[in-house]
Amino acid sequence: MACQQLRSTSLPVRPHALVLELEDELQRLRSGAAASAPSPAALAGRLGDAYGRIEELVRLPGGRDALSSARWRRAVEAGLDASVALLDLCERARDAAAVAKQHVRAARRALRRGDAALARAAVRGYARCLAKAGKQAGARKALGRRAAPADAEAPAAVKLLSEAVAVTVAVLQGVLSTLSARVVDTRKSRWCVVSKLMRSDWSLGVCRDLDGEDGVLSAQETLQELEDSVEAVESGLEHLFRQIVQSRVALLNVLTL
Repeated sequence: MACQQLRSTSLPVRPHALVLELEDELQRLRSGAAASAPSPAALAGRLGDAYGRIEELVRLPGGRDALSSARWRRAVEAGLDASVALLDLCERARDAAAVAKQHVRAARRALRRGDAALARAAVRGYARCLAKAGKQAGARKALGRRAAPADAEAPAAVKLLSEAVAVTVAVLQGVLSTLSARVVDTRKSRWCVVSKLMRSDWSLGVCRDLDGEDGVLSAQETLQELEDSVEAVESGLEHLFRQIVQSRVALLNVLTL
């Protein structure tokens, strides 16, 4: 009986279902960010949901025990430090989305008034502010490496925290890059007419080549679609910001209580 009990306790412990779900979702999010997912708002929202699941993992007895262990304290503290930088990046991305939305609205107003130069300046301002925020996110790629535990035997909860840091940087950069590229993407017909606003030789009288529709009307419709997309990203980033805060609070409670 004792021998049987010894053999049973030596069997490998199966990962908690939540761990497996998070591993799969973080991998999908990383792949989506790398592939410039067509719905950046959904990408940001899903990442926020993943942080909600991380908070659940932190509160589980197994996760709490692993994260509060003295052996992994340094790795957990590195993750906490990284979360501060992530919140800053998320806030910058959210602010960039808000500014980009104002540029889109300015371009629509300019088109209604027939001011091609002002519309062009607004679209360029849109692309510029998003590109700048995307570069800021790209410059923080080392965050994931710094938060990663040095020991390969680290518990799943510790590894997932560091993986979430790296995925968050990749998603933020991917979301901003996707939005920025839309106004210069001439391969897709619905963005082609807006990309013409970036050209110095564009005028309101010559853009009539999108499915036979008037170019100005097509640009207005596409800009409205773009504004809706940016607004959805702004909402997704707000959700992500709140979820990172909540997961950080849960982690701090594990270390201090």
